[in-house]
This record gives sequence, structure tokens and C-alpha cells, in this order.
Amino acid sequence: MVVRIVIALMLAFQSSAAMAQMLRSADTLPFGHPTVQSVESIGQSLRERTNGRLYIGDLGAGAASSESFLVAQVRLGKLDMARVNLNALNNIAPLTVVPTLPFVFESKAHQRRALDGALGRDLLASLEPAGLVGLALYDSGSYCFFSRTGFVNTVADLRGKRIRFQKGDTSDVMFRALGAQPMTVPHSQLFAALKSGAIDVVEGSLSDYLALNFFTVAPYFTVSQHAEPPSILIMSRRRWESLSKNDQELVRQAAEASVESQRTLMDAYEAQAMARASEMGTGLSYDFDRQSFRDAFASLYSLVVREPQQFARVKQLAVGEAEPARPKGTK
Repeated sequence: MVVRIVIALMLAFQSSAAMAQMLRSADTLPFGHPTVQSVESIGQSLRERTNGRLYIGDLGAGAASSESFLVAQVRLGKLDMARVNLNALNNIAPLTVVPTLPFVFESKAHQRRALDGALGRDLLASLEPAGLVGLALYDSGSYCFFSRTGFVNTVADLRGKRIRFQKGDTSDVMFRALGAQPMTVPHSQLFAALKSGAIDVVEGSLSDYLALNFFTVAPYFTVSQHAEPPSILIMSRRRWESLSKNDQELVRQAAEASVESQRTLMDAYEAQAMARASEMGTGLSYDFDRQSFRDAFASLYSLVVREPQQFARVKQLAVGEAEPARPKGTK
């Protein structure tokens, strides 16, 4: 009798294990970053709602691979999920260009309203022909310029400078038109490229600038806040279609629920970065000539906005905003 019970338990365990499904995810950002924490929360939600049957088993935070490589792996079904910057999808999904354009949003609040509405829904849906399922749009922070050679306050400050882009980012065409020299460098190689002088300027958030110690090789940070490009959680369409309809709904619900918490985490992350910058005495420039940059970029939108759907979306989005607020005590 005891033997029968043991055998029955073993068979039940084996059956449960066989039914368990692990989703493998990757991110170029390190553990503790708001996007990684948010994907972790999705995994926890799935574990709880399926009693451990469906879960995210490998977050792959701090992946050394480029984001374009992660996108390719997800499209091929060799990786189940990945969080990447939206710019990495520009070449395969034209609508993703719109939210990455400099000055296309009036503010972070405007960006969030747009991404929570029709633009966001259409953007996620536009990935399906590329073999991807868009699950969630996350904040990446306000993009600014940091440099090893000097502050980027005017358009002239970009001329002749080697500025970093990731593969697939179409905005490199606009920067080239402004006189800069676009260079393709994976996120994992940014520090070394700045240190060696292979690149001069990088677009990025203050939080990542401090967290990844870029200030040690690029001491000039301009608070330009010229772009609010979101990042995105994508899933292999092949892997998605292998899930039951119920599991697909669970994944989508968990991903959608993670957006608000990710924004809260990101807001706190950026506030902490500003406080840390102040404590460290990091040199920040608030002398960014916003109007001249806005005018210059607006005249160059046509270089990357060519399809009717893109053009219609840009027309719907207001552009321009007041100068970014200076923290107390700054000049």
C-alpha cells in the first residue's frame, strides 16, 4: 500500500514537472534596475497564479549581448522574452520610431498618456508581423547628453563628435545631419568605448549615468531631457502561440499590471539619481539651448518619418515644453 502511494506521488510530481513552463528573459540592465524588478514581478505573479506551473526562470540581467542581438534571439524563438529600448526595433517596426523622436512629447506625463492610449496599443500590435508580441511599455528615463569632451549645450557642440547609437536606431540619420558622427556600440561596451575615446557623446538617463559609473569617463552631463524613448518588454510570437489562451491572458495581465509599478520605481530611481548627483557634486549643465535643438530636430523628422501612419501619429503629438526645472541651489 505504501509503495503504491509513493509511486502515485512520484507520477503526480513527474506529471506536474512536465507541465511546468519556464520563460527565459533577458535585459542589458543590471539586477535592481526598475525594468528588471518589474519583469521579476511578472514572474512572481505567474508563479502565484499558476501554482508554479508558469514562471520566468532566468532573468538574464546585465546581458553582455547587444539589444539588437536580443531582439533577433526573441524573433527566432531562442529566447522567450527580453526588455529592450524601443530604438532597437526601429528597423523592423516603423511605428516604434515615433515615441523615440527628440521633443515629440511635451512632458513625461504626456508620454505616458500617449502610450496608455491608442498609440501604445497600436505600437504593441505592430510588432506581430516581425514575429514578436509586445507586452508592456516601460519608462527609460529622460534622455540627456553626457560626454567625455565637454557639455552639449548647443547644436554646434555636436559637430564632429562621435555619438553612440545602437543597431537599428534610425535617429542616427538626424544626428548625422546635425554634423555628428554616429557610432554603433552595444550597451555593454559603452564604458570601454568612452574610456578609450572611441566615442565622445552618449544619450542616456542621469540614473544610468551614475549607476554604471559613466561619470568617471564622461564628466560632462547636460540636462537636456530632449527625448523620452520608452523601453519595451517583448516576447517571441512562436513561444506565445505555444501557450494556452488562458496562459496568454495571464502573461498579458501580469505584464500590464507591471507598468504602473515600473513607473513608480523609475520615478524614485531618477529622483535618487538627482539627489546623488547633488551630493557627489557632479557637474551638471542646465544651459541647454532647447529651442534651437527643437527647431533643428523638427526640421529633420522627415528623414525618419516617411510612412503615413508614422506621419499621422507625429501630427497628433504636441511638441515643446518649458526649460527643465533646476534643483534648488543650482545656477
